[in-house]
Amino acid sequence: MDKQKIDILIATKAWQPEPWVEGLKDYEFVNKVHVWPTNADLSNVEALFVWKPLDAGVVEKLPNLKWVSSLGAGVDHLVGDEQIPAAIPITRIVDPYLTRDMTNYCIMGVMLHQRSFFQHQANQQQKVWDRIAYQNLKVGVMGLGALGGHLAEHLVALGFEVSGFSRTQKQIAGVKCYAQQDFETFLSVPDVVVNLLPVTPQTENILNKETMLKMKQGAYLINVARGNHLVEEDLIKVLNSNHLSGGLLDVFRQEPLPKKHPFWNHPKITLTPHVASVTTPASALKLLKSNIERLINREQLQHVIDRSAGY
Repeated sequence: MDKQKIDILIATKAWQPEPWVEGLKDYEFVNKVHVWPTNADLSNVEALFVWKPLDAGVVEKLPNLKWVSSLGAGVDHLVGDEQIPAAIPITRIVDPYLTRDMTNYCIMGVMLHQRSFFQHQANQQQKVWDRIAYQNLKVGVMGLGALGGHLAEHLVALGFEVSGFSRTQKQIAGVKCYAQQDFETFLSVPDVVVNLLPVTPQTENILNKETMLKMKQGAYLINVARGNHLVEEDLIKVLNSNHLSGGLLDVFRQEPLPKKHPFWNHPKITLTPHVASVTTPASALKLLKSNIERLINREQLQHVIDRSAGY
């Protein structure tokens, strides 16, 4: 008896689809891989793999759709999409390499700030010898899920005093954990605040003037979650008032960041072009293939999100 196979539609937009197609087309449980946009017959497609918001009308072309997967850890581009019926499960990528890379980037940002690296660079240009003292830092992690929890654990292992904030109470060895009702208390503690929250209606715009002014005087902000968390004009005001000492930003409301955006030239902002942690197809495909087999066998998919919670 022949093995059951399914058709897949890939809609990547920002990424080239070729690595995903090449990784899936010869998989024993895949019949055909389509790439959006296409005029092909999609009536047999059962799985939709997506990065960035879907074009309008895509899902109505998929009458046999049974599963939607984000091609990254984030799912904010999917949870609010009314095209996707409530009964269809949405999954996300949980990839050890993705998690590792995010943790490494955030630790890099913390240490560059701790060791005044950018000031040393500027001093080198001016031939200034200034042995700037560094201090032990308290680091706060906003979001204690797969990414934030991993980061918090590794910061503890490096000897930092670590606190964490999440919607519900968490317990992580060595981490002082705060829940929703203690958000303001959490904000007042760290010297460095790292945002790794998911985007939900409750967390959108959470990094605003009011919350940033509740952070410790001279605190440093690292945002690697989503641009929609940060009210960008508020950050500029708070930096210009010298309440915060600076920021490392990897995500923005509009990407690529417009050339006239004030972040480019702000002396207290360091930015990178959404590269803190990038999904590696070779690794992520292992999870996708596992879930394809689970779908065929009518087993529970891995890493299904709670659409009511938004992640």
